[in-house]
Amino acid sequence: MENFIANINLPTILFMVLLIAILMFILYSRHTMKKNVNFLDEQAFAQTMRKGQLIDVRKKDEFEQGHINGSRNIPLAMLTKSMSKLRGDQPIYLVCADDKQSQRATMLLMSKNFTTVYALKGGIAGWSKPLKVKK
Repeated sequence: MENFIANINLPTILFMVLLIAILMFILYSRHTMKKNVNFLDEQAFAQTMRKGQLIDVRKKDEFEQGHINGSRNIPLAMLTKSMSKLRGDQPIYLVCADDKQSQRATMLLMSKNFTTVYALKGGIAGWSKPLKVKK
């Protein structure tokens, strides 16, 4: 063990310190973004969702089984490829099955400089108003 410690040179130590700092920054950034997810209850969501882009991030088959009228389906897996379809000058309102996909979508959008992003608290399961079903 003493030989190992004695053989570590300054560049190796600096590299290790830099690597640890980068990892800590990444973890801190992800933690901070999770705290910044703006969840809206059903009433607040319903009152404001028409002022922006309503995006349902569930899979296509889930979307077709029932969705909020006026929402566009961009599955979470396709969100990165579909960023060009979103306007940066309008708020984005996200819907998913529960909070998890909306939270991930919010973090992704915020990392791409979309600053005004809201998510329906509880997802579509928390929506009591009528849903549109694709036939």
